[in-house]
Amino acid sequence: MANPNPQEPVRLHYTFGRFTRASHWIRVVLIVWLSVSGFYIANPFLTPDLRFDQLYIRSLHIAAGWFLLAITLIRIYEFFFLKPGPKLGLGQEVSMGRILFDWKAWRDQLAFYTLLRRDHPTYIYSNYGPLQYLAYIVLYLSLVVVILTGLILAAPYQSMGLAGWTGQLLKPLEVALGGLANVRIYHHIAMWVLIVFTLIHVYMVAWYSIRGRSMVMEAMISGYKVDDAQPQK
Repeated sequence: MANPNPQEPVRLHYTFGRFTRASHWIRVVLIVWLSVSGFYIANPFLTPDLRFDQLYIRSLHIAAGWFLLAITLIRIYEFFFLKPGPKLGLGQEVSMGRILFDWKAWRDQLAFYTLLRRDHPTYIYSNYGPLQYLAYIVLYLSLVVVILTGLILAAPYQSMGLAGWTGQLLKPLEVALGGLANVRIYHHIAMWVLIVFTLIHVYMVAWYSIRGRSMVMEAMISGYKVDDAQPQK
């Protein structure tokens, strides 16, 4: 658990590497821009003129989507295949999935966030609690949906190159979803899931960092958080 006494010295543990921190903040910037520009594309309010504002904003929106796709693919690869050591294998984070089926972990984490427990529970075999793990699954499923639907929506405006090829590849999915109008609805729903997740994520991280004195918020900048002195089994 994190050190509850601010007068006592704490041990810091290097938790988040440079790539993890960089990709996290890049995703934040991309999701903010994609959300803002997406709302504008859906409801443009600038007066049309020769500057082609809608065209520029849509182009930057699509470009940001390609960057989000690249970072998401790298993160999914890490999840499934990255493990300690030089060899590839079943990802370390995949093996942490059993936390979802640990009823005691659910009880302890929910008790912490409902003020029934002072210390945030920690576990030797997982970096995440069950609520966090489930939330990240929902996050990446939403990212997959928003990216796939975004590729379909971008194809009519970029019929050549990689965008045109992915548009043709995803044509059966477009038909299965009922056409571009329905694809746009699913795209917006997935985006709202990301927005709601972000708000809840910020609240829970701030709550854990302040109440548990874990420095987990600072860790996404420095890489260091308070070491768990007494992890539970």
